[in-house]
Formats: sequence, C-alpha cells, structure tokens
Amino acid sequence: MKQEINGETIGRALDELSAQIAEAQAPNERLAIVGIANGGIRFAERLRTRLTDRLGEAPDYGVIDIAFYRDDLGTNPIPKVTEPTELAFDVTGSRGILCDDVIFSGRTVRAALNDLFDQGRPQKVELAVLCDRGNRCLPVQPDYVGMRVDASPTEKVAVLLHADNAAADKITITQS
Repeated sequence: MKQEINGETIGRALDELSAQIAEAQAPNERLAIVGIANGGIRFAERLRTRLTDRLGEAPDYGVIDIAFYRDDLGTNPIPKVTEPTELAFDVTGSRGILCDDVIFSGRTVRAALNDLFDQGRPQKVELAVLCDRGNRCLPVQPDYVGMRVDASPTEKVAVLLHADNAAADKITITQS
C-alpha cells in the first residue's frame, strides 16, 4: 500500500511550524535554524524563509553533517556524497532549532546534538521535524511537529521537497 501527502498539506504544516517557533521567540534571543544533512536541509531552508517573513529578520542558518557521528558506521558506511557541517555563526548562546524532514528512531538527532555541541554551547536546542513517524529507540521527542504519520517500522517515509516548485512537494509512505 502506498500513501501520499501533497505539497499543499506540506505548505500548511510549514506555516504552522513557523508560527509556533516565532511565537516562542523571546525578545533579543538569537535564533539559529540548523538543517541536518541531507534530508533536513531543504526543510530548514523553507522554515527559515517563513520565519524571516514572520520575524522581519533572517535567523542564523547552518547545516550539520552527522556522517562521522553516527552509531552505525560498522553496518552503514559513510555516504559518498555528504554536506559538510557549516555554521557561519557563533553557536554559543543561540537558540538552535535542529531541523530534519523525518524523525524515526532518534539516532540522527543524537548524532546532530553531538556535532552541534562540538561547535559551541547553545543556550537552548529545540527540534523541529516535518514528519514524525513514531517508533523511537531513544528518548528523543521533537518540540515542533509539522505532521504525524502512521508508519510501521517496515515502511519507508520519503520526503521530496523541490527547490523551485513547492506545489510538487510530496511525502510518500511505502512498504520497504
């Protein structure tokens, strides 16, 4: 069986996420949006654009590459194509929002936190995900969730966010 979520639904989820994050923004707080490579990068960019519109200024932005922080390197080799960690701002003292497209086991978030804290000491770290599929292996819960989907551990949740055509965005849930 295949389930599909369209671009319009994804757009509404992004609008709601940006509203929640903006509402929680304290005066004079330095907000940083950090995409987890690779799936969280485009999601983080979209979220940052919406937050810029809501807040009137662009939050800091960066990318975390967890390839060397993963706990499964023995069974899953490092991908040939990676995005380097790139944080062009001082992490220390910021309110960092880690962004990923899908949360499943929690292992990706654990690895991202390790990398982020190697870069500095944020005042606060929160997690925003477009899609929460449940079935956690670690005690990691997102602060901001665009949508929750019912997917068994054997199903695959794939997010496709287009660079220049949000209407064509989609999330598919298929049997692995």
